[in-house]
Amino acid sequence: MDTPSGTVPNSGEDMADAAASRIQSGIREAKKTIDKAGDQLSSKVEGLRTDSKPAIKHLRDQAQSLAEGVRDTGRQFRDAAIRTSDSVTSFTKENPVKAILIAAASGAALMTLCNAIARYRRN
Repeated sequence: MDTPSGTVPNSGEDMADAAASRIQSGIREAKKTIDKAGDQLSSKVEGLRTDSKPAIKHLRDQAQSLAEGVRDTGRQFRDAAIRTSDSVTSFTKENPVKAILIAAASGAALMTLCNAIARYRRN
């Protein structure tokens, strides 16, 4: 083996340098690919955010409209209950005997209905 002792180490160093260079090149390419994928993902997310804003606004508006409707209906029921209560109170003060007779008749009708339902369920 007539190889000078200086060529073997240089050859080994050259191989190590070439391998390191290839590894660094692979790392750079991987970084570029990852950056590109991150940019694409970020772009998609931003697009979804932009596209979803009108739908979210529409849903929010519908929810507010529904809530307002429920509030209005609740106020109407409350006002009707107050008017009915006032009307019953006035009628009872003006006609106490009639009020007692109506209450008794209502109670009797309710008991008859309850008994009929109970008999039906037993059979």
